[in-house]
Amino acid sequence: MKTGKSATIQKRKRPSTRQATGMEAKITKSFANQVAAFVKRYRPALEALAKQ
Repeated sequence: MKTGKSATIQKRKRPSTRQATGMEAKITKSFANQVAAFVKRYRPALEALAKQ
């Protein structure tokens, strides 16, 4: 196994602003979908808690 400059360690590139925004949008959309599914499933219990 070679060492030194010939054994290159690949640098991880940080996502560009455009890519990061796209990732955040996907995360946000995914989270919104999870919340909507939760509310749909537990609406009766949530309404009962709100009345207390």
